Amino acid sequence: MRRALGALALILILSGCGLVQGAVEALPQGAQEALQAAADRVNSRRWSLQDPIDEFFAAVDARDAQAVKAMFSPNVQVQGEALDAAIEDLFALYPGPTEDCEMLSPVGSSQHQKYGRRTMVNVHNSFPVVCGGVNYYCSFSYVTTDEDHPENAGLKRVVLATEAAKCHPDYYRNTLDLGDGLAVVTAPAVEGETRRIGDQPYLFTPCDRTITQEDLLGFLEQETRWDAFQQRFGPPNAESYGGRYYELAPENGEARYALLFTREDGGTEYVSSAVLKDGREYGALGVIWKEEPSTE
Repeated sequence: MRRALGALALILILSGCGLVQGAVEALPQGAQEALQAAADRVNSRRWSLQDPIDEFFAAVDARDAQAVKAMFSPNVQVQGEALDAAIEDLFALYPGPTEDCEMLSPVGSSQHQKYGRRTMVNVHNSFPVVCGGVNYYCSFSYVTTDEDHPENAGLKRVVLATEAAKCHPDYYRNTLDLGDGLAVVTAPAVEGETRRIGDQPYLFTPCDRTITQEDLLGFLEQETRWDAFQQRFGPPNAESYGGRYYELAPENGEARYALLFTREDGGTEYVSSAVLKDGREYGALGVIWKEEPSTE
């Protein structure tokens, strides 16, 4: 038995070296089954939510309604005609082919455990999807295992929204009411121009100006009062979570934005920091300016 376990460990180590097949066949049947179970566990650790995301949008691009439907869990598939209609709504809104559907933000998960063992795992994320140069936004939830209710395993929930709908202030509250399955959201939608900054959409006000990173940094080295900053550069193009976005001159043809944060002191607002964002990535490209700590 110890020899078989040693062989098993060796085969796992050599699993990428092209020596596996012959070594496996040389083991007793019981050891081969143990090896297969171990390999399955190793492979399961390599599973990524990106895998079903890619599979889903490949089926959408192919206009294969049955393949899209088959990805959903049995509990969702029992929606029958309602799910069929939602798939047709998706095809009508989203022409394909998909140009980009890569997850850019950290993946979330919900789990149930019994005696230290995970009995249910639901993995989820939200990410942009690009098709024909147009930005859409997708929320994707997938149950990898559910021992108590195996009929829940599979694709649980997909919400695809237009950029204008995702920018609406009621979007998150409204989507909380959506159940499992597939939903396409186009309304309510904001009026006006929208812009993707990083991996999120914003209501965007274009301004007839050009601001370089050097212009911005040069000003902040001399003055940090927010009213003075606005007098020099004008209003922000977009706002989010207490920060204000200013469109900067592109770099190598790529969009750049400065996200400015402020603080209040004695009734006066001051710029406290500025980070650089692009038109795709989840995180900031870096902190480009930060207020010096007070020495008083």
